[in-house]
Amino acid sequence: MTSRPIDSAGDILPVLSVSDLLSGAPAAAAGLRDHLNLFAGDWWEYADRGSEIFDLLSLSRRRERDAETLSAYLTAYILAFPAIRSVSDIRASFSGPRFFFACTAHTETGETFPVSFQSQ
Repeated sequence: MTSRPIDSAGDILPVLSVSDLLSGAPAAAAGLRDHLNLFAGDWWEYADRGSEIFDLLSLSRRRERDAETLSAYLTAYILAFPAIRSVSDIRASFSGPRFFFACTAHTETGETFPVSFQSQ
């Protein structure tokens, strides 16, 4: 898997050669970040694609016991991303109205990287 690099604002950086592309865990992390940031209905061409986490959050009463269900959903959504083989160290909790999720993603090549998600 390869990916174009982006800057801190999320803008795609120019690539002058193939060696400038991200590969390995950095490319998987970039792709997974985009995968997590695509919400159901956001992409007009494929409205059925994307995470339904915000729909689930709106249905949730935002109790600690709901964190387990939301965590299971996000874990399954992450595992559906082609470059990810498994996840570990899964943590999920609520802090007031905000939902926090974090885990470690394991790529097909055995590399790992941290993953986090926070609702608004």
